[in-house]
Amino acid sequence: MELISLDQVFRILRPGVPLPFGVRDAKGRLLLAKGLVVQEQGKLYDLLNRGMYVDVDEVERRPSVHAPGNAMPALTERLSVRWEACLRKLGLLLRAPGSPTFLDEVRDLAARMARLPEGHTDQLIFLIVRHDYRQTERYVEAHSLHVATLCHLVSRRLGWTESQRLSLIGAALTMNLGMVNLQAKLASQRTPPSPQQRAEIHAHPTVSADLLRAAGLQDQDWLRAVEQHHECPGGGGYPRQVQQPCELSQLIRFIDAFTAKHSVRAGRAKLAAHQAARDLYAQSGGNPLAAALIKECGIYPPGCYVKLASGETAVVTRRGATAKEPLVAALTNGVGEPLSRPVQRDTAVPARAIVGTLAENAVMVHVTADQLYD
Repeated sequence: MELISLDQVFRILRPGVPLPFGVRDAKGRLLLAKGLVVQEQGKLYDLLNRGMYVDVDEVERRPSVHAPGNAMPALTERLSVRWEACLRKLGLLLRAPGSPTFLDEVRDLAARMARLPEGHTDQLIFLIVRHDYRQTERYVEAHSLHVATLCHLVSRRLGWTESQRLSLIGAALTMNLGMVNLQAKLASQRTPPSPQQRAEIHAHPTVSADLLRAAGLQDQDWLRAVEQHHECPGGGGYPRQVQQPCELSQLIRFIDAFTAKHSVRAGRAKLAAHQAARDLYAQSGGNPLAAALIKECGIYPPGCYVKLASGETAVVTRRGATAKEPLVAALTNGVGEPLSRPVQRDTAVPARAIVGTLAENAVMVHVTADQLYD
């Protein structure tokens, strides 16, 4: 049985209409049988938020799959919809660590992320770089999802085992469990943290691990990564000044710092993603984990705005053959006039080479991931 997440086919479902396929959990166990009628749209959204699954074969056997106007959407399309579903689900989970299903649902979410294919890498980075941080009420889940996603991508590049990667992703999703309310407040707070807030920040790795243990987590790699994700080799971190923190915690630490640098908050300006990467590499002393992160994202990561030698303004869409030559979508012509639609450019061509990066507020034409990716 091959499972896909419910969000990939969610738009087929209608309240008051029999389910066209069964709804299952991450292990394939049937929860709602085909033909069952869900009367309320809110109940359907509950299934989506819980991260349910469906059997691919059952979806493709739908009688209406070839009916005009009822074509089955491609199972690989609209990553942005699945991304939004993960963001929504994580937001609910992080605010309910006492739920009896909390740990199972976090594990399910981590497993879903670990199954994301390599073909989606550029779009995932684009969604992270171009996230709208003006939505400060979603900062908590957005930051954790961004860190977990990059952990997935970089650990895959490094060839880590599936067990290591699942522990890593789970730890990234839950690293700030012990300071959810404070993190949400700090996202919109324009003043520096108070002494009381700093104490809570200092304690949150331990508090987060304690909450996970209370939920029943026994994965020591996951717990250690959460407890040590602010520790630095040599004892320079917190809360326990660990001399040799574990490798999983250090990858989370680097990615946490990288994503924090290029995310805006009320009291902190946004640093361009390429500059955040350079700063991180310098501050890490050339650590191989930091280097792997930069290689995965590229010098000009997808979502980065650039100026071309042609005078065009463009947004990076895909990493290229070299780190300095990504593929981009031109948004304006050479004199700054908006194009009717984005036009693909290869910056390996000298006339289209990147001559500089642009701040978000210098770009007047904006596009979504759905406009740029199939």
